[in-house]
Amino acid sequence: MKDEKFWREGMDGKRFALCSFRRLWLFGAAGILGAAVSAGLYLLITVALAGPPEYQVFSQYRIYFDSEKYGEIQDYYNAYTWGEIMKTDEVVDYVMEALPEGITKEQVKASVSVGAMNDVKIMPLTITTQDPELSETIAEAYVYGLDRFGHSIEGLSGMDCWLLEDAQEVPRGTKAGNAALLGLILGVAAGFFAWLIWYCLDDSIYLEADFENRYGIPVLGVLTEKRDAFLQKELETALAVRLKGQECVCVVDAAQTAGRKESASAGSCLTDESVKISPEWEECLWPFDEGAAERMRRSGVLLMLPWGKGSGRMAGRLVNGLEKLEVPVVGAVIYGAKDGFLRAYYGKKGGRA
Repeated sequence: MKDEKFWREGMDGKRFALCSFRRLWLFGAAGILGAAVSAGLYLLITVALAGPPEYQVFSQYRIYFDSEKYGEIQDYYNAYTWGEIMKTDEVVDYVMEALPEGITKEQVKASVSVGAMNDVKIMPLTITTQDPELSETIAEAYVYGLDRFGHSIEGLSGMDCWLLEDAQEVPRGTKAGNAALLGLILGVAAGFFAWLIWYCLDDSIYLEADFENRYGIPVLGVLTEKRDAFLQKELETALAVRLKGQECVCVVDAAQTAGRKESASAGSCLTDESVKISPEWEECLWPFDEGAAERMRRSGVLLMLPWGKGSGRMAGRLVNGLEKLEVPVVGAVIYGAKDGFLRAYYGKKGGRA
């Protein structure tokens, strides 16, 4: 018997594509599951576990640089720089002068942030707390504090507030769609790679070559579910030539080795009126007794192989058993094949291009 390590057989691209098309539902299901899990986790973290809602006040300041005295000093400032400056005592001390008692420096520093600056002279500043009134109070205090700060520090000639909005609740879960899309992509990818691993380990028989390359036993033909006439004629010719001169042949169904009762058993396949087998035949049932083994050794065996999932394991066990009994195998017949799969693979109705 040839090397049975089927994962070394190489990749038939067309076979892989057809088998993958039959699993598109798996990729879709994995994608939907990934999207649901990703969006669910995002909403759980950003909404359910995020605590009380936050309220934000957006404001915008015009910065006046003293270019006449200090040159292009604005080149030394950016959004990150201003974000750090807004939390320094040099600024916060002025802000605290305009705040009522009870509000601490720590609260002020934790609430302030500076957004991206498209213009170094325009600074977007936001105040975020869990109390809308507190956010507005601190934002108004920054108007006073930055005016004082802008006139007190070297390099600046002033900072004016151009825009001060009312407090708005910070929306949550706004990127659930993005999270779902990411989960969809990751889910489909995970489903595909899981299928790829399964495909590489799958020894199922879909084509004659799947069996012939593995065991070196010729497949004499294929019987499809719809009894394709072209393939049945091909099988009849192969049986007539291969079994010519034999008075009897034993027929063994590989599905019996796994205890499966197939819808199209060996007997029903060969007694079909459209399939003609010239010598007499005897169906031998697994496990074989001594008498059956002797008859098979004398007449040889015709294997019946179910098409599709699990068929490779069934065939492998049967072939190993026959080798141990030193039973010659004259050939094999694959039955129950999907007509559409074979037409798609060979590119023409009738199973062959």
